[in-house]
Amino acid sequence: MKYVWCTLVLLVAIESSGIAQQPSPAVWGNLTPRALGPATCSGRITAIEATYVPVDTHHPNDRRLVIYVGSAAGGVFKSRDGGTTFEPIFDKQDYQSIGAMALDPRHQDSVLWVGTGESNVRNSVSIGGGLYRTTDGGKTWKKVGFDSVERIAKIALDPRNPDRIFVAALGALWSDSPHRGLYRSTDGGATFERVLYVDEKTGCADVAIDPADPRIVYAAMWQFRRKAWSFSSGGPGSGLYKSTDGGTTWRKLTADLPSGELGRVVLAIAPSQPEIVYAMVEAKESALYRTTDRGEHWQRRSSAVNVTARPFYFSTMAVDPDDPDRVYRLTFQLAISDDGGKTFNTFSYGGALHPDHHAFWIDPLNPQHLLIGTDGGVYESFDRGQSWRMFRNLPLSQFYRISYDFDDPYSIMGGLQDNGSWMAPHRVRGGAITNCEWQATGWGDGFAVVRDRIRPEFIYFESQGGDAVRRNLRTNETRSIQPRAGVGQPKLRFNWNTPIVISSANPRYLYIGSQYLHRSTDHGTTWERISPDLTTNDPAKYDPQESGGVTRDNTSAENHCTIYTIADSPKDERIIWVGTDDGNLQLTTDGGKRWTNLRSKLPPSLPTGTWVSCVEPSPHHPGTCFVTFDNHTRGDMSPYIYRTTDFGQTWERLSSDSIRGFAHVVRQDVVNPNLLFVGTELGLFISIDGGKHFARFKAIPATPVRDIQIHPREHDLIVATHGRGAYILDDITPLRALRPDDLDSELVVLPCRPTVQRFESGFQEFSGSDLYVAPSPSDDASIVYYLRTRHLIGQMKVEVLDSAGNVIATIPPGKRKGINRIGWGMRINPPRVARSPNPGGGSFGPIVLPGRYTIRITKGDRIATTTVTIRHDTSSGITLAERRANSAALLRLYRLIEDLAFIVERMVRMRDSLVSRSATVTEPLKASMRRLAAQLDSAYYTLVARKASLFADTEPQLREKLADLYAAVAYYPGAPTAEQEQLTEQYADRIGRAAQWLDRMVAQELSPINDQLHRDGALPIPVLSRAEFDAEVAY
Repeated sequence: MKYVWCTLVLLVAIESSGIAQQPSPAVWGNLTPRALGPATCSGRITAIEATYVPVDTHHPNDRRLVIYVGSAAGGVFKSRDGGTTFEPIFDKQDYQSIGAMALDPRHQDSVLWVGTGESNVRNSVSIGGGLYRTTDGGKTWKKVGFDSVERIAKIALDPRNPDRIFVAALGALWSDSPHRGLYRSTDGGATFERVLYVDEKTGCADVAIDPADPRIVYAAMWQFRRKAWSFSSGGPGSGLYKSTDGGTTWRKLTADLPSGELGRVVLAIAPSQPEIVYAMVEAKESALYRTTDRGEHWQRRSSAVNVTARPFYFSTMAVDPDDPDRVYRLTFQLAISDDGGKTFNTFSYGGALHPDHHAFWIDPLNPQHLLIGTDGGVYESFDRGQSWRMFRNLPLSQFYRISYDFDDPYSIMGGLQDNGSWMAPHRVRGGAITNCEWQATGWGDGFAVVRDRIRPEFIYFESQGGDAVRRNLRTNETRSIQPRAGVGQPKLRFNWNTPIVISSANPRYLYIGSQYLHRSTDHGTTWERISPDLTTNDPAKYDPQESGGVTRDNTSAENHCTIYTIADSPKDERIIWVGTDDGNLQLTTDGGKRWTNLRSKLPPSLPTGTWVSCVEPSPHHPGTCFVTFDNHTRGDMSPYIYRTTDFGQTWERLSSDSIRGFAHVVRQDVVNPNLLFVGTELGLFISIDGGKHFARFKAIPATPVRDIQIHPREHDLIVATHGRGAYILDDITPLRALRPDDLDSELVVLPCRPTVQRFESGFQEFSGSDLYVAPSPSDDASIVYYLRTRHLIGQMKVEVLDSAGNVIATIPPGKRKGINRIGWGMRINPPRVARSPNPGGGSFGPIVLPGRYTIRITKGDRIATTTVTIRHDTSSGITLAERRANSAALLRLYRLIEDLAFIVERMVRMRDSLVSRSATVTEPLKASMRRLAAQLDSAYYTLVARKASLFADTEPQLREKLADLYAAVAYYPGAPTAEQEQLTEQYADRIGRAAQWLDRMVAQELSPINDQLHRDGALPIPVLSRAEFDAEVAY
């Protein structure tokens, strides 16, 4: 741990209006969280586009592969080098759930269409809100409509006339909506018209254009609906349609296709023979169909499970561009047919590919080359799917919950959608956080993961439906600890995302929720039921056996009438709050003996039965609790955030004017009760006034924020996103100190946490460019201040002063509007080094000793000061006395480096002046001047090396030897060795003798020359003084 304690000495408040302004996202300034990933397992991929573009304009035939990856809730990533590296290009947009992408065939190097809102409509799917286009490869974006369309399933461009664009608007998942159907533009997206519509329950799930005759267009309409406790795929609205006039009129295709209600239909046209079309049709007996006459007649080809599995979730199929009989069907596995869909082989099981496949790209120039997007990331094959490599550099993991432990460094841990449970340290000693630091702790879909504080070798994790397991991290043994119903007792109902909680007030207590609250005092070995059924216990909502619609689908995702959130008061272990997914908010104040359902106390502004997504008992007052409610499962995307201060008898709704997306979590800071954090489906929001106003924290994209934690020791904000992995905002102390009135002040200095000096060396590693790397926390001491406006005109500087008031370091200031966090490396300014052909020679200043240092911020004619206190690392094995000895030795060498720099600078300037001036005088003065210049030149090369070298010089002189000793002493923060001290004395003696020799040259050789120049009426050769040399130093 590294702490620097910043004590506020002076608060400058200039030009205050007297009325505190409302915070905007700009208030958070340059506060930047660290994105930890993981990328080793990535996350669900929803769309892939790729193309070859010229390397540059001078080599049009040399091409590189550009890849675009769309994700379930993490935006769009782009690779310009075939997948070696990726960068996010969609982060500034309002929605990060990607439903579809399409490249413009005329401008594949620059024009990309992106439809937001994933169409793989599982229970945890995110939302979209528009169609976007970039014309510069993702640098800038323009929203071109479809604001009310929650999901876009497909975008298809006419290959001959890309200004004709079709958009398959799937629409709302949880409610009726008129914003559905197939839309067409004929003017490049300037306008769109709906050309195919069924009803408010039915959207367009797929569209395909015949590449040989673009007047022929196929569209799949799909009726579907999800509720919190069930899902229904199919109905009278579903069907397959065909247009032969470019989408103006449509005919429903029924010949040879299944009768009765249909579900989702997936389409694929054979590029080499477009009269061949494949359709995976969900029906009572789902099957793959094929037509060889553009849809007029169909043949049933296969009903194999690996072809028809989960049609609502697996909506991708593709045909080889050269072989019309080679069909790829993406389900749990990659199923491949080489006989036109009659039979399929599976090549993806056995660990090579993550199961659950959603996106696919076949290289049109080389069909051996494939890209596939799965629930676990993107894979690439160069042998038609026989073998695969994974892109382990896409941080798209989807956390449900997150927690921390108290190790040093502490670890974060949580569960990922379809990627198990993981943990990783928040920092790595001497290095960065890579995929290797992430340790798998569980399997299946991961949810809650918590570490036992009494027996830290125990970690608890779960997979879907409350399948809780205890793992011994020391022995790697696992034990199932899920509570079981006894004989004759009601079946236990566990949510898809079951809460497992360790008491914040008494770490002996472990809680898990079914419809009952269960408590264990023996690490999950046995459980005590401490509540009645706390849900509505509605039988119509907790039997999901018939869920799925046309195709039955029950994976516990629809489990309902369950406990979803549990928290006890940090002030009193007897006070426990419980929220259920069917709208009950329950409270006990006696440890579970008596329970009160507060549902009737909730205000009328909250729809009855709204899912309770988070309960947050205040760490400051036992009667205060914050609660978020989530009503999106009934089509209501509003954020509902409430606070009670009287144990739930009355409630106040917190401001939601600036909050976008339905709310998942609220956290109150453990130090400042007015500092609140809210995570919604569309990002992270912060309030500094107790919830009166919120502002989005845009350093995290608008991805779902499912959980938030505050580490009480390190003061870090830990954020779990369901699309971009975990983030850590190091040290929220400045946010705790920022008050609403400060927002009108020109300059406000903010405190930061204490810092302990650590000395940790790095490691040498050459892992290539495709390694995902997350930074460890900065080793610098933080200096934090708030600016009301961006500083543009006038002086601004940040200086560090020692106890005597001397400026020992200068730091480039941050000048942006809002909070500025800058770092001081805890070093004094570097020494001035002797001129030499070689670089370096002492290019860094010594690290200061532990102590208190003054920070002076100058902004125009105003000055603010604060102090930072640097503490000694008592765990390092190096005593404070040894640190002082090291510092003394370094400062001695520092002064010697500057002494040598002065001698050399004095010498060089004299030499150069003598050489230049000698050309303007006559003999014998010219000879005297040149002779002295030669003596100085010869002496110069006894002090510095003659040749420049990136490595060890063959003839190092005093400058290089002194720099080498300086670095050696600085490398180890303890006391110097006897040899180092001896060398220091030897070098000091040489420097002293060099100074004496130069003084003699000035007195004995230069003085007569200057006397003659004076007699001749010329200016003397200048001699640099130490005062002049020191005054020239500016940092």
